[in-house]
Amino acid sequence: MSTLITRLVLQGFKSFNKKVAIPFLNGFNCICGPNGTGKSNLVDAICFVLGRTSAKSLRAERLHELIFHGGDGKKPADYASVNLYLDNSSKIFQFEEQEICIARKVNRKGVSVYKIQGRTTTREKVLELLSAARIYPDGHNIVLQGDVTNIVEMNPVERRSIIDEISGIAEYNDKKEKAQKDLEAVDQKLKEAEIIITERYDIFKRLEDERNAALRYQSLQNQLQTLKASLAHRKLKNFQDLSRILEERITKREEENEKLQKEIENIEEELEKRERGIQELAEKLIKASERIEVEKEISYLRTKILIDKDKIDLNRREIERLDRLIQRLEDLERTKVEEVPRAVRTILGLNLKGVFGTIGNLIKVPEKYQVAIEVAAGPHLNDVVVDSDETASYCIDYLKREKIGRATFLPLNKIKPKILKLTERKGVIDVASNLVKFDSKLSPAVEFVLGNTLIVEDLEIARAIGIGKVRMVTLDGDLIEKSGAMTGGFIRPKLAISAEDEVEEYLKLKKKLEEEIKSLAKEIEECEKKLEQYSRSEEIKELVDLEKIKVDTERDLDKLRNERKRAYERRLALQTEINRDKIQKAKVDAELENVKIELLQYPEVKVIEKGIKALEDGIQQTIKELSSLGPVNFKAIEQYEKFKTEFDEYKKKYEKILEEKKAVLEMIEKIEERRREVFYKCLQDLSEKFNDIFNKMTGGTASLELEDPLNLESGLLIQANPAGKMLLNIDAMSGGEKTLTALAFLFAVQKYKPAPFYILDEIDAALDKENSKKVAELIKLLAKEAQFIVITHNDTTIKFGDRVYGVTMSEGESKIVGLEMPG
Repeated sequence: MSTLITRLVLQGFKSFNKKVAIPFLNGFNCICGPNGTGKSNLVDAICFVLGRTSAKSLRAERLHELIFHGGDGKKPADYASVNLYLDNSSKIFQFEEQEICIARKVNRKGVSVYKIQGRTTTREKVLELLSAARIYPDGHNIVLQGDVTNIVEMNPVERRSIIDEISGIAEYNDKKEKAQKDLEAVDQKLKEAEIIITERYDIFKRLEDERNAALRYQSLQNQLQTLKASLAHRKLKNFQDLSRILEERITKREEENEKLQKEIENIEEELEKRERGIQELAEKLIKASERIEVEKEISYLRTKILIDKDKIDLNRREIERLDRLIQRLEDLERTKVEEVPRAVRTILGLNLKGVFGTIGNLIKVPEKYQVAIEVAAGPHLNDVVVDSDETASYCIDYLKREKIGRATFLPLNKIKPKILKLTERKGVIDVASNLVKFDSKLSPAVEFVLGNTLIVEDLEIARAIGIGKVRMVTLDGDLIEKSGAMTGGFIRPKLAISAEDEVEEYLKLKKKLEEEIKSLAKEIEECEKKLEQYSRSEEIKELVDLEKIKVDTERDLDKLRNERKRAYERRLALQTEINRDKIQKAKVDAELENVKIELLQYPEVKVIEKGIKALEDGIQQTIKELSSLGPVNFKAIEQYEKFKTEFDEYKKKYEKILEEKKAVLEMIEKIEERRREVFYKCLQDLSEKFNDIFNKMTGGTASLELEDPLNLESGLLIQANPAGKMLLNIDAMSGGEKTLTALAFLFAVQKYKPAPFYILDEIDAALDKENSKKVAELIKLLAKEAQFIVITHNDTTIKFGDRVYGVTMSEGESKIVGLEMPG
C-alpha cells in the first residue's frame, strides 16, 4: 500500500491541548470512546490540515475557535497546529523522502499558515501536492457525522449532483458555461451586426434598385438606338428596292406606251384605208341599188336572220341556266330526303296503301312564307299522314319489329285539329294553314299542324297582340309560344317544304324556249331560201356580193375601231400608271433621302435584321418602358458600387460572426455529447459497483437510475432489494435499510474514486447489531486494499478492527490509547 497516513500529530487543536502523536497503520483502524471525549475532533484535525476552509464544516463558527480554549484550570492554547505524515515510498509526491509532512497552524487571529516538509507554503500548493495522490479536503473518502443521513434525506436531484461531482462533468459544465457565455457574446455581436446590416441593407437595396433602373434606362436607350437604326436601315433597303422596282416598272411601261403608240398609228392608217374602200363600195352599192329595188328585201332578210340567230343563242343560254337551276333544286330535294329521319324514309319507301307522305311533301308554300311555315310546323314537317289509325298501328309495329326507329303518324280518321280564329288586325297575315296549298282530304292533318298558329309580320305586331295569348310566328321565323316562351334569331331556310312546283315552272319555261328555238330556226331556213333565190339573178348576185363585202368591211371597221379604242384606253391607263409610278417614286426618293440623313445619327450602331412592323412595335414598347421608369438617378451606378464594397465588408464580418456562432454551437454540442458520455459511463460503473457492494452486504441487488434516462438534469433513483424483499426506492425503505443502502452507495462512490485512505465518522450510529456487522465485515474486506480510519462506539464494529485507539477525556483534555487487536 502507498500514500497512507502514517502519523497524525496535533497540539492545541480543539480538545487536544498537549502535543499528541497518533501512528496509523494499514488496514482497519478503529477510534472509539464515549461520547464527548473528542473522537470526531481527530477527523476534524485531518480535514483541517488537508485544507478545508469552512469553519462550520469543522464544527466551529470561526477558525480561531478550533484552538484549545482551556478549562479546569488549564490555560487556553495560543494556537492550534496539526501535522499529517503521509507515506511516500512509491514516490507519488515529488520528494526524495520516504515520508512527507503537511502542516497547518492557526493563531488566535484566525490566520492560517501551511507548511510542506517544514517550509511555509500556500494552500493552493498543498492542494496541488495532495491532488497527485487523489487526496482532497472535501473528498468522498472522508465521511463525516451526518453525511449518511444527508444522503438519505437528499432529494433525487441532489443525489444526482454526487454523480456530477465524481464523474468529473463539472469540468464540462464549466466549459459549457464558458461556451454559453461566449455564445451570448457572439449573439450580442450578431445582433449589433444585424442592426448595422439591416440599416445598410435598406440603403443597399434602394441604391441597387436605383442603379438597376439607371442601367435599365441606359440599356433601353441603347436598345432604342439599335431599333431606330435598324428601322432606318430596313426602310433604306426597302425604299431602295422600291425605287429600283418603280424605275424598272416605269421604264417597262414607257416601252409599252411607245409600242401602243405605234400600234395606234398602224390602226389609224388601216382605218383610213378601209374607210376609203367602204366609201367606194357604198358608191357602187348606190349605183347598183338604183337598178334593183329588191335590196331592201334582201337587207331585211339578212337582218331577220341575224336577229333570229341572236335570239336562238339567247334562248339556249337561258335553257342552260334553267337546267342548272333544276339540277340544283333536284339536288336539294335529294338532300331534303336524306335529312328526313330514317324511320320516316323507310315507311315512305314501303309504298303502303293509306300512307300519303310527310306534311312537308304534302303542302305547297309560297316562297315569302317558307321560313314562317317551316318554324310554325317545326318537327311536324316530318310527321307521316296516313288514312287511319289502323295504318298508323301497322307502321309502328313494323318499325318496332325491324328496330329501325320512331316516327309520328297523323291518322286522318282520328286526328282532331285546333283551328284558330283569325284576328283582324294590321300586320296579321293569316292562320298558317290558310297560307299553304294542299289536298282537301288532308285538311285534318294540316290543320292539326298549322291551324293553331298565327303568321304575323314581325315581333312588334306579336307584342301588340299580346305575348302568351296565341301561338305566333313572324315572317323572319321568330316563334312566340302560347306559354310566353320566345325563340328567335338568325335562321337559314332548310327547304324542308317541297320544291316540286318551282321545278315544274322551270320545266314549262324550258319547253316554251325550246319550241321558240324551233320556230326561229324554221324562220331562218325560209329567209335563207329566199336569199338563195335572189342570188340566182346576176344583178341581184352582184348586189348581194357588194352588200356582203360592205357588211364584212363594216365589221372589220368596227373591229379596228374597237381595237383603236382599246389601244387608246390601254395607253391612257398606262400613262396614268406611269404618272402614278413617277409620283410614287418621287415620294420614295424623298423618303430615301430622309432615311439616309436619319442613318447619319447612328454611325456605329450594329443593326438587327427584323421586319418594319416588329421594329416599330419594339420602338413603341421600349419608349413605353422608358416612360414607366420615371425619374432616374444615374449617380446611383457609382454610388452603388462604392456602397456595395462597404456592404460586402460588413456582410463578410457578419458571416464571420455567424461562423463563430456556428463554431461555438458545435463546441457546445461536443461538450454536451462528451458530458453525457462521461456521465452515463460513470453512472453505469457506479451502479455496477453499488450492486456489487450491496450484494456483499445484504445478498440482494441494487441499481442506480435517472428518473428520466434521457435527461441528465433529472433526479437519481437509488433502488435496492435486500435478499428476500421486493425492489424499493431508498425513500420507501425503513430507517435501517435506508442507512445500509446509503452506506453501500457511499462505498460504491469511494470504490469508483479510490483514495489511499478512508475516514468514516460514526457511520454505524443508526444501525442495529445485524446491519452493523454487515458494514463492519465489508470494511474489513475493503481494508485489505486501503487504509480505513473509523470513528465508532459500536462494539460490533470495534470487534472487526485491526487495531483500536481509545479516546478519553481527562481534566478537560482528550487523551488517546492504542490497542492492537488479535488477528
